[in-house]
Amino acid sequence: MSHGELPWKVDGYRNSELSSINYKRQQSVREATRHAWAGYKKYAWGKDELQPVTQSSNLRWGDWAITLVDSLDTLKIMELEDEYAEAKEFVRSIRFDRSPAGYKVQFFEMTIRALGGLLGAYELDRDPILLEKARQVGDSLAYAFDTATGLPTVNVDVNSKSKEYSSRICIAEAGTLQLEFKKLGQVTGDNKYTKYAERANEAIENGERKYKGLYPAFIDSDTGKFDSSAELSVGAMSDSFYEYHLKQHILHGGKEPKFMKRYITSVEAVKEKLVKKSESGFTFIGKLVASESGFSDEMEHLACFYPGLLALGAKVLDRPQDLVLAEELARTCYTSYTMTPTGLGPERFGFKTKEQVNEYNKYVYPGSTRVFNDDGMGGVDSRYILRPETLETLFILYRVTGDPKYQEWGWNIFLAIEKHAKVEAGYAGVQDVYSESSTSNHIDAMESFFLAETLKYLYLLFSPTDVISLDEYVFNTEAHPFRIIK
Repeated sequence: MSHGELPWKVDGYRNSELSSINYKRQQSVREATRHAWAGYKKYAWGKDELQPVTQSSNLRWGDWAITLVDSLDTLKIMELEDEYAEAKEFVRSIRFDRSPAGYKVQFFEMTIRALGGLLGAYELDRDPILLEKARQVGDSLAYAFDTATGLPTVNVDVNSKSKEYSSRICIAEAGTLQLEFKKLGQVTGDNKYTKYAERANEAIENGERKYKGLYPAFIDSDTGKFDSSAELSVGAMSDSFYEYHLKQHILHGGKEPKFMKRYITSVEAVKEKLVKKSESGFTFIGKLVASESGFSDEMEHLACFYPGLLALGAKVLDRPQDLVLAEELARTCYTSYTMTPTGLGPERFGFKTKEQVNEYNKYVYPGSTRVFNDDGMGGVDSRYILRPETLETLFILYRVTGDPKYQEWGWNIFLAIEKHAKVEAGYAGVQDVYSESSTSNHIDAMESFFLAETLKYLYLLFSPTDVISLDEYVFNTEAHPFRIIK
């Protein structure tokens, strides 16, 4: 395949295979992407992020044009060819071995966004410049591996080519590099990148822990010892670590059974220790808080990736019982959207008993919004920052089950984003999903993952299933598609 040619047969994305309604929805998402991209181009071109409310920009990620890099494969998949060509041309000018003086590059974020973004685009395009730049990112980040265990540090100074001193790192940061560095090793033919990934893998697996299949949220990159007092969860600080067990199994075409075994062991542990059902029947994933001092009856939006992971595992490993749980959890995540006046889901939501709800209602002022409804479910952190996890789950569940309700749910979320997050210069986070105020309710940020993940999953939800087929690709945690190694 020559570079620039998409790896599936394309004829207007085979729209004859699409129902007219799905085609219209697909194109609506494409237009939303063009709107977001136009705002970035006008107000933040070459910078890291667009600030859509003030129509300005920032260099939050070290001046690596991270929104542009993170969006490459989204533009390619959606056949926004002019936008893609212009973005790819700009990539030639980015120095991934430099950042502003004194700035420390975040290893995890740049692995999934920059390295992942360049590799995902390369998988679709095969233009050598993308691989050259991906290798530059990999080499810049590799200084973080200079530890006694091979686990990376949180930050790296790419200017001085040195790691950060601090050795405390969360398992999401330490264990969400394997797909990216293994893929880099495969496409470059340089095994050193693969070795980085494998050494970090085994350092985490060899750490002593209380529960088989559950991993404390923090580990020391010098000693390889877990912080036994850290929380146990599949949310922030842990989430994508659990994701990469299954996805490494998929990436290798099922040829390394240890990853399958680790995934299954962790799923069973999550079911036993973290999955609960509320009094009103909502299945959710909570967490064991620090030092196991209690169980938190709250679920993070970040954890809403997990039902999609279960559905993918059910498909790949023939585990139908996991699909049942996946659909129950997905219903909970979707309900976190439908329960709010805006139709957008909060960053965190919790569950109360009927007695607790009655007590809560005593303190709700007349005319004010009731955050906890009669089902006992309500927002705890009411922000919506354009996150993709629920849509990721709906996309995977649709691909696995073919049930059109997941398309309907995704469309409803898209309409809520259009109504409440769209601004003149792009899309902005929403400060309070319980407020329908059109003023002073926007967060001045359009995270790069909105283009990389949220809009991509929406587009694919309404596309033919051979567009980025789950039989041919595995997504990294930033929704960048990597070809399965066969």
